[in-house]
Amino acid sequence: MQELKEFRRYYNNHLHTDLQAFERQRWALIISIGLAILLALGLVLAVLAFELFPIIFLLILPYWFIYNFFLRWIERFKARFKPLVVQSILQFIDPRLRYYHKDFIPKDSFNRAHIFPFNPHIYSGEDYIMGKIGEVYFEMCELKVMHTSDVTDRLETWLNGVFFHTKFNFRAEGQMVIIPRVQAQKFIRTFKRLTRYGGYELKDTGNPRFDEDFLVYIDRKMKYEDILTPELLNTLNSYHERSGQEIYASFMGSHFYLAVAEPYELLDAHLFSTNVDFELISAYYEELFVFTQLVEDFDLRH
Repeated sequence: MQELKEFRRYYNNHLHTDLQAFERQRWALIISIGLAILLALGLVLAVLAFELFPIIFLLILPYWFIYNFFLRWIERFKARFKPLVVQSILQFIDPRLRYYHKDFIPKDSFNRAHIFPFNPHIYSGEDYIMGKIGEVYFEMCELKVMHTSDVTDRLETWLNGVFFHTKFNFRAEGQMVIIPRVQAQKFIRTFKRLTRYGGYELKDTGNPRFDEDFLVYIDRKMKYEDILTPELLNTLNSYHERSGQEIYASFMGSHFYLAVAEPYELLDAHLFSTNVDFELISAYYEELFVFTQLVEDFDLRH
């Protein structure tokens, strides 16, 4: 995979030009909104100056149409930003990778991860990315997962972030789940699903930093030494420490699943500030790089 320096050159030579065009669209939108506001205020002042008060009610309907026109314009403007950036980043990482803005990983696949202890009541997503690196297939997307609490009977958000799935090109048996220690109480049913049939907590992965932050439960078939390599543990731990986000993972046979809670939108287009921001774009690139690096590591090791 390319280093951040190479991505900076790619950004300067390619993506920056597209962002400048997007910036011109932003200014056109701002100027149009400003002119519409001035026109609306001018009409109101004219009505007040000439005491044409009955006309005020006639202005309500046109104002409502103008408001909705600009609201849809803003929504379309923001909706174009992320596909523009993601497509360009994927072109840099690997042109064979595919991106579908409105698609997401099916709910059945999410449930097969057996990370979250329920079949979610609300499941939605977007920004589906799929492809192969080497011989290993992967897919990822952004998800919002909500479920009704047994205690409060209210919907709770369990995941608002990235969900990742890859299938190894080798046969594996057994199951494993990895949960942040701070979330242990919420995932008791996940642990019990494994311990009910002889599974147990793996208390020493060989990485003290990882063991301090995460709980690992496995069943009797899982040969964890072949899976939890030092490289994988370091990658997960480094990402967790650098991003500050909670990470959940599972191995189900030859399938690996990873969920990352991200309560904020990395690539949310701004209207009243510039979007030509390398730091913003590189943050998303680095996140994608972590996931593709995981796939590359699995491909190289097997």
